[in-house]
Amino acid sequence: MAEHDTSHPESAGSAPAPVSDRLIDAALGLAGERGWRGLTMAAIADRAGIPLNEALKVHGSRNAVLRAMGEHVDAAMLDEALSFTEEDGARDRLFDMLMRRYDALARWKPGLAAIIKDLPFDPGTFVVSMQGVQHSMGLALEAASLSGDGLGGLATRQGLAAVYLATMRVWINDDTADLSQTMAALDKNLDRADSVASTVCRVVPCRERRRRDDGGRVEPAPDADPAWTAGDDGPAPGSAEGGDGKAGPGPGTAPA
Repeated sequence: MAEHDTSHPESAGSAPAPVSDRLIDAALGLAGERGWRGLTMAAIADRAGIPLNEALKVHGSRNAVLRAMGEHVDAAMLDEALSFTEEDGARDRLFDMLMRRYDALARWKPGLAAIIKDLPFDPGTFVVSMQGVQHSMGLALEAASLSGDGLGGLATRQGLAAVYLATMRVWINDDTADLSQTMAALDKNLDRADSVASTVCRVVPCRERRRRDDGGRVEPAPDADPAWTAGDDGPAPGSAEGGDGKAGPGPGTAPA
């Protein structure tokens, strides 16, 4: 597995940051100070030192800024995939990419904590956040050489999202320098998901493909490899556990 660097090389150097990055930093900074609800693009633009009309040309709303943050983190996650070799298994690839997401989010942790707190009272941001997480988990699966398409892929994305969101509940409160608590929680949640998916495969065939026996009868295809080795019709990884030992993510979990 790759080591996880919590530094932020994208902020190094003296060149001015792109307008989008400045708006993201301003929005998440203000969220950490004031909360997310009631935050306006006027306040975000003012904090970023950008005229409001110029800011709105780049991001038309605070939720658009949040989507841009998700794209920034997606890019960091996919950069992690560049270091993978053929010897890296799918589970290790997923572990490294999800940890890279937490590394990339670290600079905005106070703001993210405020957004998570406000999510149950902000349905618009909740919908945007969950859509973003689903998209990001699809990217992670594809980068791990797994399929995120079809009904099976949708279920697998849901399962990986449960792992990611449950682990985020630990990450939000993890103040260790090496994120050891987060890594332990992610490892445990991936194991639990793998175990649940394996159990499902013993009861229900993991693929919907069917074959004919010599007598012409249609028989279920042999069980596929469970969990992270499943293909298009594979099962979803199962429930994941947060820091409090409860299964699955809570209703106010994770905007990115």
